[in-house]
Amino acid sequence: MKKTWLAAALALMAGGAVAQTVPPDRVLRMVPNADLQTLDPINTTAGVVSSHAQMIYDQLFGRDAEQRPQPQMVGAWSVSADSLTWRFTLRDGLAFHDGAPVTAEDVVVSLRRWGARDPHGRQIIAITTSLAADADGKTVVWQLRRPYALMLDALSKPAGNMPAIMPARIAAADPFTAIRDTIGSGPFMFVREEWVPGSTVVYRRNPAYVPRREPASGTAGGKVAHVDRVEWLNIANAQTSALALIQGEIDYIESPGVDFLPLLQRRGMRIVRTNTLGAPGMIRMNHIHPPFNDPRARQALMQLVNQEEFLQAMFPDPSLYQVCHAFFVCGSPQETNAGVPAGLGSPAARERARQLLRESGYDGAPIVIMDPTDNPFMHAATLVLAQQMQSVGFRTDVQATDFASMAGRRANRRPPAEGGWHIGLTFWNGLGASDPVGNVPMAASCDAAWPGWPCDAAHQALIDSFPYAATAEERKRILDELHASAYRLVPYVPFGQWYLPSAVTPRISDVLAMPGIIIAWNIRKAAR
Repeated sequence: MKKTWLAAALALMAGGAVAQTVPPDRVLRMVPNADLQTLDPINTTAGVVSSHAQMIYDQLFGRDAEQRPQPQMVGAWSVSADSLTWRFTLRDGLAFHDGAPVTAEDVVVSLRRWGARDPHGRQIIAITTSLAADADGKTVVWQLRRPYALMLDALSKPAGNMPAIMPARIAAADPFTAIRDTIGSGPFMFVREEWVPGSTVVYRRNPAYVPRREPASGTAGGKVAHVDRVEWLNIANAQTSALALIQGEIDYIESPGVDFLPLLQRRGMRIVRTNTLGAPGMIRMNHIHPPFNDPRARQALMQLVNQEEFLQAMFPDPSLYQVCHAFFVCGSPQETNAGVPAGLGSPAARERARQLLRESGYDGAPIVIMDPTDNPFMHAATLVLAQQMQSVGFRTDVQATDFASMAGRRANRRPPAEGGWHIGLTFWNGLGASDPVGNVPMAASCDAAWPGWPCDAAHQALIDSFPYAATAEERKRILDELHASAYRLVPYVPFGQWYLPSAVTPRISDVLAMPGIIIAWNIRKAAR
């Protein structure tokens, strides 16, 4: 392959502005797993937006490779003996990309905006008596009505409504309206004049950024940028991106096509697993329309799903996946199998599914399944689901769409026969799904829930109680009760867990791992 694609992309970039001349070994070219279409990390949980946010923003705490919160923008912090008053003092040297110093007031306004959207943030704001900047201009004092054990976990979220710190004038915007101003204080700056939606996103190193002195680990420690320029190139075709990596046109593919992994390895490319928790698959049902407004129909779906059949159809290499019935992710500290019925997907389970389906009163109406045909492995999973459902008596109507359109249609609450839907398959960042509060599809808050709209007060009460558990034993008890409740309610059906690695050229090294996001700092690129 000639350098035709890359030349075209660079020509598009130059159409908006002349790219700054940077030596090749100081330019990092990456292919993210999706196009960047929105810039606001508070307004969406999309993984590509979280990766964008990590480039340009900082947060009070980061997460190390073991998922432990570590101070990031904070220089010192304390919590009172009764766990009701938290004090966070900013470290020296923090400045926004426009040169203005980061102040405690910026932090307060940013956290209030985050608290209007994030599940943890909403819980914390609901028990807040005061969130204010101290007179020194560098200290934030946060006072609560009751202790919140997961405060630091919430403030260190690396993805999914990330608590990014912005200038107060920007953070004062409506949290339900996406911002377009991208002034942060992180290690890279967004180059708006070279942004070509659908093609190219450009960042340049922030020369004023002062890294922490600790070694980099996850999103914690010293965020040292060893390149001057980062380019995200939207190459949708997996073969094109694989060949571009082999020929040295790009340096990093976040999610290469699994069929091309053997070729990449044979040609000397490095395959790295940056997402240590993988991605759990989720079959999401619409809880507000028949038949899935009846828990027995949802339980029938849970019984009939044979995860191994899904995963074999999706991925050619068994090392890329595992059967997992844990709602809070296999391999995470929250993994539990409490309440999991025996033999899911077996012939006996399918017989149970037929019985449950009859008891639910299912009338044989076609089940509308949205099929994202532009995503090969999700398309394969959708076809397997339709076959498995038909084997127990469901009639299925598989309707082709693309992943982005499916995401928009999911918000449609009308009956399936009027443009709504019954089922859509998706997957989640393993880090977010492992968090009982941050696992958004787990919520059962009725109209306020994620599309699909599960509604169950007792189930939601278990979620809401988790951050207030005073001991590890109490936390484990709530986890087990919540997991058993999920297998009764069935907010969604797990259909496996997979680990899609990244592929990098041998010229780059020191790639950091963090579930679900790209990290560009710390990466070194050798000269040819």
